[in-house]
Formats: sequence, C-alpha cells, structure tokens
Amino acid sequence: MTLLAIDTATTCASVALWEAGAPLASARVVGGRLHAEVLMPMVDDLHRRAGRSVADLEAVAVDVGPGLFTGLRVGLAAASSISLALGVPAQGVTSLEVLAHPHRRCPGLVASVVDARRGEVYWALYATGGSGLEPVVAPEVVAPGAVVEALSARQDKALAVGDGAWRYRELLGTVAEVAGPADLWPSADVVAELGARALALTGAPSAPPHPLYLRQADVRVGWEQVGGRVGEPRPGP
Repeated sequence: MTLLAIDTATTCASVALWEAGAPLASARVVGGRLHAEVLMPMVDDLHRRAGRSVADLEAVAVDVGPGLFTGLRVGLAAASSISLALGVPAQGVTSLEVLAHPHRRCPGLVASVVDARRGEVYWALYATGGSGLEPVVAPEVVAPGAVVEALSARQDKALAVGDGAWRYRELLGTVAEVAGPADLWPSADVVAELGARALALTGAPSAPPHPLYLRQADVRVGWEQVGGRVGEPRPGP
C-alpha cells in the first residue's frame, strides 16, 4: 500500500510517503502558520523525489489534532480532497498519540503535551511498555498546572513530550522528565505508521476524519470575551 501522511497540527508541517509499510520520503517545514502555502508544494516535491505520482496513492493518513485550529483545517481539507478525488480511504490519528508513539517501548508513562496558547495545553497520558500505548488520561485541554497536579499523583514518573512540555518545562520538570527539542512536534512518519496500522486492523473508515479541537477557535473565544459589544460570532466552528 502506498500511503501519504499529513501533519499540520502544530507550527511544524510535515508530510511522508510510505510504501509497503516502509518510508520512501518525508519533508517538514518548521515555524509560522503557513500551512496552506507550503503543504501542497511539499506533497508534490515528495512524490517527485520518490518517483511516484499522487495517482499512485492507495490511502491517506492525517493528524486530526488537537492542535492549531487553522493548521488542522488545512491538513484535513487536503487529506479529504485527495481521498475523494482518488477514491481511497483517509485515516485520522491524534497528535497526542503521534507524539507518544516513538516512546512506546520505554517502561513507564508518557505525557503528550501540545501548546494550546492562551496559557493552556492539550494533553493526554499513556502507559507504555511492549509495543503499544495504553491510554491513562484521555485528551483534554487544561492549564499546565493541572498537568503537574495529575502527574504528581502518579507513582511512576512520566516522560513529557511535545512543544507544550518544552514551553512549560520548568513547571513540568518538577514532576516529569521533559524531552528535548527532538520531541517537540508530531511527525508525519509516525502518522503514516499509525494510519497504516489502523487501516490494516479495521479497514477503511466509514466516514472521513474529523478534527479533534477540544476547544473553540481563538477567534470565537475572542468574540465571546468581547461580550457582544461589537457583535456576535457567526455560527460554525
């Protein structure tokens, strides 16, 4: 199976092309929120370097979040468009599982922490060991202090990964080992691995992937904070 993976959940946009369960090529762009400008040129360049065509794709995998609102919409729109145009399945995976997956064989706990801005983080906690992850705390949006409180109640010390863990490393470092810059962002290569595994286990999803926002978009939050003084937000996410 030839699979394209897309990750635009954070400030790092990445893509990966896998075939028969092995990587062919990958690329990423770090910094800013230029997902709409860089994503499709990256996809085109990826296929060119791998000697493949978009028409060769048999599946798409995409990071559904939580993460940047606009970035998620760009990645999901691209994945859905390719899926519909080619008639191939599109599989969603969460950014928090993508961050934790590379550490699945390390005994203990892994806390995936994504910077949600506004003094909050998206996070989830997993138990590791063997070849998989066992969810301990489901994805949620909280203040960093709530993550500290949750981890301090655990007997095992956790490894904290993600740009949120790095941003609040001084705080989280009191109750967890904070991973370095190499573990800041989810990777499209891991999206490809998890997406291919999900498709092999359960087959094609019955519905297109939907974003896991956990919180309203910042622009909507801003409107609500105005309190109606300059108008109400339009309906929709």
